[in-house]
Amino acid sequence: MAESSPIVVYAKFIDRLRKTAFIDYYSNSQKLIDDYDRAFLKECLRELERMKFEVSSARLYSHHRQEILSIINSRIIRLKEALEGVPTVPPRIDIRAEVDKEEVYENEVVKISYIITNPYVYGAKVRVTCRGRDVEFLGANSFTLYLNPGESRRGEVLVLVKESGEYFIGPITVEAVFADGRKLVKNSRVFRIVVKPYKPSLEVKRFISSKEIVEGEAVEVSVTITNTGTVPLKVSVAEPVEHLRVSGEYKWRGQLKPGESKTLRYKIHLPKGTHSLPSTRVVYRDPRGREWEKVVPGEVIKVKELPPPPPEEVEEVSAESLVEVFFKSAFSAGIGYLIGKYIIGRKFPEVRKYPKPVFIKSNIPWRKVKSGGEEVTVLFEDPIATVQEDHGSYVIIRPASLEEIISATDVDLARTLQLEFSERAERIFRYWRPRIGEKVGLDIREHDLSREEIELIERECKEKREPLDENKLRRLPRNMLLEFKYSSGGLFRKREFIVYVLVYSRLRKLYYNSVDHKPLAKAEALRAIEGKIREDKEHVLILASPTGWDQKSIEEVETYGVPGVHIILVNLKTNEVYYDKRDPVAQEIVSLITRGEIPLPPLPEEAKEDFDKLTEMLVKGEIGEKEYLDRVLRLIGVAPKIKISEKIEA
Repeated sequence: MAESSPIVVYAKFIDRLRKTAFIDYYSNSQKLIDDYDRAFLKECLRELERMKFEVSSARLYSHHRQEILSIINSRIIRLKEALEGVPTVPPRIDIRAEVDKEEVYENEVVKISYIITNPYVYGAKVRVTCRGRDVEFLGANSFTLYLNPGESRRGEVLVLVKESGEYFIGPITVEAVFADGRKLVKNSRVFRIVVKPYKPSLEVKRFISSKEIVEGEAVEVSVTITNTGTVPLKVSVAEPVEHLRVSGEYKWRGQLKPGESKTLRYKIHLPKGTHSLPSTRVVYRDPRGREWEKVVPGEVIKVKELPPPPPEEVEEVSAESLVEVFFKSAFSAGIGYLIGKYIIGRKFPEVRKYPKPVFIKSNIPWRKVKSGGEEVTVLFEDPIATVQEDHGSYVIIRPASLEEIISATDVDLARTLQLEFSERAERIFRYWRPRIGEKVGLDIREHDLSREEIELIERECKEKREPLDENKLRRLPRNMLLEFKYSSGGLFRKREFIVYVLVYSRLRKLYYNSVDHKPLAKAEALRAIEGKIREDKEHVLILASPTGWDQKSIEEVETYGVPGVHIILVNLKTNEVYYDKRDPVAQEIVSLITRGEIPLPPLPEEAKEDFDKLTEMLVKGEIGEKEYLDRVLRLIGVAPKIKISEKIEA
């Protein structure tokens, strides 16, 4: 026999319930016992209890089952009240309420959500009222509804608070009158709402170092933006200086909380003449979507022509005696020592010709001499300690800042550091294995990145009709990308892990200036290897630079992680390593490539005279750098064959 459908079963139970439907019309249990025989009522009670048992296991839809059980339970309770003379369940009404936010701004809406439930056996007429002083209710705050036994009703009350201060909203009062005549009152909790002033306000201040400068100097500009209001603001500023020669931060987009500030600092290099620095425009938006603009008026900057140096007598000096001139004018006058591993290192100083005027800042020691019938300007300073700035129509040579000296790297040092690190990386990753399986294979590839930049140098020299310095080209460091691809498993369940090692310098900078003072940016390094990295595979990317890394790149690597990508920055000159300390894979790789240095003791007082003599011999070319280093190490009491240790943790 086929099983009945849930609809048919439901209809049968409803039909059986008609026999006891008379019970629903008696709100007074005494009246029920007066009109019907007790034996008949007991038989009705037994029938309802049998039905309750059957319904619990019958093939019914859940909402039909709930409806039938609600009717059965209501009638059972009324029969028991009539037969036993006392109510079995006390009247009850429940209310739960919550507010969406307890702190708001002026003229914002607070939403109170509630749910009212009637768990009693009788239906109830319910009056709902929400109270509140000095607030505006959006819609009705008092209304009436009817709840059947077991029924729940959800709703919400919207309240507008216009002024700042402290408000108390509630309680929500529920007054229920049940079908059996009983009454009940229930209150929700009272809500405390703090209303804050809504004041979007922004202050913009711009400071200019000087409105009158000399040609070659930079104008320093700082723009400070402060949230002086009471609400967070989304701020956007872009100084209209992109058409000028500018360095530093001159655009920003972000959020400022009340009281927070953001300062942009940048430098502008202007040619001689009168220039207009455009207005600063800052756009900001409040949380409600309204937008304002603050404008700081423009300024006029005057750039005076750099006065020519006063005429002076120029003596005839041979190239061979230029170094002697230096020691007579510098060491004997007590100017100080030359510092650094690569000082001059050759008997004849490098001669560089410029097809434009060259201006030397006054705090660099220099002297004009005649050599071979030509007027030559001799700088008594190591190239690492000077920076050349090309301003288009002229060149300025100025002292390097402390940060630039720390980052400065010449051709020979860059080549040595890059070669040493690439060889050490190959030794390490040839034998190291990632934990991707029991048997891990290794494929090593090497990408030469120098060729393209060298070809660019050759084309530039050809276009400028300048002779190509083959010796300089040979001395340039080699930029390369090493790829160590580890694999495990078969064709269909193959797992791969790749380690990339990039050693990189700005070859054009080293060729033309012999020295690079500027820390490398992560974006520059990534451009050099664009298209050579497998982004779809988990990989480690070690970026090594002899000039170190700029602060923005360091902060990005240490703060922002990308799943499956582990980036490590290495300063080859200082041995500093930057990475995300929360990344266990990066931590393991760093432990492999980290190296420590043996600290050298200070130079004894009694050895300073010998040190000066050795330095003079090095500059004159009488001894080489290796002999110079060995002798200095003997002076400070260290064995001459000491080597920088490498700490490699497998």
